[in-house]
Amino acid sequence: MKKEKKVAKYKETIQKHIDNKDFVKVICNLQDTESSIYGYIQLQSGEFILLQVHNEFSLNGYVILPLRYIETIRCNKYDKTSNKIHRAEGTLKRQYKIPNFISLDGWNKLFLSLIEADFHVIIECEDQPEADFLIGPIQKVGKTKISILNYDPAGKLDKEPSRIKYADITSITFGDQYSMVFRKYLK
Repeated sequence: MKKEKKVAKYKETIQKHIDNKDFVKVICNLQDTESSIYGYIQLQSGEFILLQVHNEFSLNGYVILPLRYIETIRCNKYDKTSNKIHRAEGTLKRQYKIPNFISLDGWNKLFLSLIEADFHVIIECEDQPEADFLIGPIQKVGKTKISILNYDPAGKLDKEPSRIKYADITSITFGDQYSMVFRKYLK
């Protein structure tokens, strides 16, 4: 019940940050450790937010976060300074892009929209004793889980797809430099 109230409180704050194109720090609580992502929140739904990710004063892909893992969203003087730099450098004019093809209306629609747009994804499951990191093309979208054909750091695809329960997913990354380039060199 407490978490639902916190999420409901964030809906208005999140929308304000979207409308203002505020640079934010999203802090998630995973396995009693804080994890942070910086960038621009672009979309939200009842279950997720979509953030365009900041990396060294560049925007590098997108991450989708389930709201249930968000501890807090910060937009303080440090974040406002980063936003001023992004604007002065022209980063927002050149790189800020809302992926209107993405659906945040549930896990199935989310993954089906990523398949339709032909993205490889990075799926992280960090809120469990053995964290998982999987990268590759989506193979199958089910009611409660997804299958992804993972590849290793040498670019070798697994023989069989990995199955991940939606309930275990803490973040989904797509459109980032790493996965966009690496996919061209898979074995």
